[in-house]
Amino acid sequence: MVEHRLCKAGVRGSIPLVSTASRWSAVPVLALLLAGCGTSTTDEPTASSSAPASTAATSAPAPPTSSAAVPAEPVTTEQDCPYLDTAFVEDTVGQQTPTVTTTGIPGGPPPGCTFAKPNGEPALTVEITQAADGVAARTAAVERVAGIGGTAVTDIADGGGIAVGTSQTVLAVADGTLVVVVTVNQESSLQAREITQTVVAAV
Repeated sequence: MVEHRLCKAGVRGSIPLVSTASRWSAVPVLALLLAGCGTSTTDEPTASSSAPASTAATSAPAPPTSSAAVPAEPVTTEQDCPYLDTAFVEDTVGQQTPTVTTTGIPGGPPPGCTFAKPNGEPALTVEITQAADGVAARTAAVERVAGIGGTAVTDIADGGGIAVGTSQTVLAVADGTLVVVVTVNQESSLQAREITQTVVAAV
């Protein structure tokens, strides 16, 4: 479409084309023609001033997560043993044990107990661990004393072994899937047996 001649020649040169008698009737037509002079008449498409924005949202990669559970740390607390009365322990081992602590993992197997003498040395310790099954528990009990001259024990819980030395006695037995280990700081299988039977009956 080509620009109208009135736009190039100007309005003054075009007015004589209209007679005096019809001048007022031509005003609307002239106004319409002049209105089109200010606009571009080229048919060429105009390029976009900016590239289209990308609609793809970018996000930072999520940090890797570890599925491995972190093992809980054992907690030691100064308190009475849940399986053994302090007075009973003192009468059985023949020693004063004014300090009693328990050590265990929250949500884990029953906690162990330590009965300490006035100088802080343990007179008696009870350890309790969890095995996968009864066979694994008995195997662990026997192995606990095998390296220190242990002999078999068949009359306490599900059996295990005992090792009697000059400075300590260690008795380990299986109780279902639990492994109970009692250590007394003297040479006495009788004391170790009595304490172990009491613990097994309570857990």
